[in-house]
Amino acid sequence: MLRIRAEEKALLIWNMEYARAAYISDEELQVIEQWTSGKNSGFSDRLKKLGIVCDSAIPKVKEAIVTAAYKKAPPRSFCAPESLHIELTSRCPFECSQCYKDCSGVDLSYEILFDAVKQADEMNVFQIALGGGEPLVYPYLIPVVAEIRKRGMASSITTSGFGLSNDLLSALKRVGLNHVQISLNGSCREVHSRSRDGYEYGVDALELLKNAKISFGINWVARMDNIDDLINLIEVAKNCRANNVNVLRYKPSPKESYENFCLTFEKLNLLESIIRNTKDINIRVDSAFSNLLCHMNKRTSFFSGCGAGRRFLALDADGYYRPCSHVDMKEESGDLQKVWYHSTNLAMFRSVAEKISEPCLSCRYMNGCFGCRSVVLGQGDDFFSGDRTCAYSQSSTSPSIISSRLSACSACANMA
Repeated sequence: MLRIRAEEKALLIWNMEYARAAYISDEELQVIEQWTSGKNSGFSDRLKKLGIVCDSAIPKVKEAIVTAAYKKAPPRSFCAPESLHIELTSRCPFECSQCYKDCSGVDLSYEILFDAVKQADEMNVFQIALGGGEPLVYPYLIPVVAEIRKRGMASSITTSGFGLSNDLLSALKRVGLNHVQISLNGSCREVHSRSRDGYEYGVDALELLKNAKISFGINWVARMDNIDDLINLIEVAKNCRANNVNVLRYKPSPKESYENFCLTFEKLNLLESIIRNTKDINIRVDSAFSNLLCHMNKRTSFFSGCGAGRRFLALDADGYYRPCSHVDMKEESGDLQKVWYHSTNLAMFRSVAEKISEPCLSCRYMNGCFGCRSVVLGQGDDFFSGDRTCAYSQSSTSPSIISSRLSACSACANMA
């Protein structure tokens, strides 16, 4: 299933089956316009092979190209979120040391949730990521997944595995769930338990998913106390036939000292090496790890940096919109389009490149990275401060860069 959206002088096209998106602008947009008139090219053939376009979509693509000429997006962002991250509940049975959330036991109201899904559909949002707390304890989980599917959007769940059973998994598949991510920080109980509880639930969930015929993967947070175990965890993922391992950046937690667990320059290099050399499974790097992404790709682009407030938006269990679930900057929900276009919080995220200070200011990756605002604020720094804990800025290695514009990219099936 394709969702085709007009952007400011561009198109954004999403293939739900393959969880793949493409941003098409400038010369590529002209090529696609020619394709709609019957003139094929290497570029259009590649997009067809990737499932981004198909001949039956030509009328919608034509219409979107006309609309794109008149669209206006907020600075450094899309005309609407690609994905909406929804915290269904703050309830959780565990007390993980790395957790940054206040597990106050609040459930998102049914009315706010379903209104947000409706408005997301009206804005042509592609994906809804359901998280928590522990989302599997939320009372309206099945109905909301069904509603998301009915509206033609993709849904994913990120869970510890607590409460997952064959019956629940079958019900979620039946109503149209697209993807599950299991949070697992180690290949064994010893490593996992250094930062998270509930190892047995994650392992049991992977065993259920192994034969369930649904897309699933593992969320793994990169830390000093588990980085040397990553190769073993990747083998666990392969053995259970997971679709991906999603590498997440460690964020400050009130229960831990951030400096003790964020990766050093040497360990970041190790992480990069493992990602580059892993075969037979998809290793994805979360957008909050923008410094690593820019370093690995040796380029910056519209897709390079953190997508908070630019490509995605979060809704918390209290019913407030946030640029990112990791930052305590919130405003009342109600009108999603108004928030997306006029939020002062989102405007701050979108203006980081113009106001950021050292050490990010002089970094060649600045325009594609911007530093992680959650990390910066978690260190007690000003919102527009540079990321003084970035291992690349602390090393003596000066990064090189090749400027490039990304015309097509793969998007994560999960959005957590």
